[in-house]
Amino acid sequence: MMRWVLAAGVLMVLLAACGGNDDRPDGAVTPGVTGGQPGPGVLIVANLDALVEYDIESGNQSTLLQSPATNSFLLDPAVSPDGASIAYVQQPPPKVEEGKFDAGSDLWVMARDGSNPRLVFQHVQPNQLVRFPRFEGPESILAIVQEISTQDGITRVVYTLQRIEVATGERESVMEDVLAFDISSDGQRLVVARLLPQTGEALHASALDGGGSTELVGAEQLLAPFSYPRFSPDGRTVAFASADQTGARAAVQLVSLVRGSGGRFEPTAAPAAVLDGLPQDIWTVDATGGQAVRVADLKEDLPALTWDGAGEHLYVIGVAGLYDVDLRSGAVARLGEGAFHAQLAWSP
Repeated sequence: MMRWVLAAGVLMVLLAACGGNDDRPDGAVTPGVTGGQPGPGVLIVANLDALVEYDIESGNQSTLLQSPATNSFLLDPAVSPDGASIAYVQQPPPKVEEGKFDAGSDLWVMARDGSNPRLVFQHVQPNQLVRFPRFEGPESILAIVQEISTQDGITRVVYTLQRIEVATGERESVMEDVLAFDISSDGQRLVVARLLPQTGEALHASALDGGGSTELVGAEQLLAPFSYPRFSPDGRTVAFASADQTGARAAVQLVSLVRGSGGRFEPTAAPAAVLDGLPQDIWTVDATGGQAVRVADLKEDLPALTWDGAGEHLYVIGVAGLYDVDLRSGAVARLGEGAFHAQLAWSP
């Protein structure tokens, strides 16, 4: 299943023009918790052609790193535990070599201020993708490596969680069939999204060595796909983006770019210029498992999310906007414009 293969030739930044949702979504209120303002810090945003620093309090933005070439994309920023480095993915322009098309991606690390970008791992076969890096510590990064495999005449896509050494680029396999993941701040636990043998997906937590696996959200909750699972700073909660599949056998509404809308994405049942995924909301679940709670009813296109340092806010970016989800009050505020298939990370 080619779940997040990027077609580099058709990706582009699309700033949204539509408004956000400032109302309190159903189920978003944390009992006994009230009020609050967005905490301090900045967001490192990848909007495909640049890595941008967004100051949460002032709304000011500055570019840390510009994409080095046309049709080259910057993705998946992650800040190191010591705050000194940023890991990110660069997808160079697609090319054809020896008759083979290649739109693979590579892993890079740079200083927190955007200086000294350095290649850590360069893809070694056509269309090999490295995605979603997360620092395990200052010396190693966990990332998903996607490869196309052909066996007995059957072609399939293989997703492997790998450990990549920052100094050497050496890799070792950690876990197979991982679609999305996060590592807890203490470096001891993983949360992973995996395909089920029959159909659908499930969200699991386990020790980093794979032991003690616990199902957090199973297929019976009718949530899929799971995108950007993220441990809270204290490790007690997991936030993620997902589409509510309740009633999925009814007419499907995709998140689509509507012709003549000025680049606005909205759910639609009609054919449009660009058809994308199902509209997703933001959810949380206890890190030991249980019923997932919808904390932001956004209906966004592949929203990415990150916690603030205190575990009181979730910051989310989608096509229609950049959002602050205040978990203490349940309020959802639109901070600014979004970007097409952007990602983000929080940093002090």
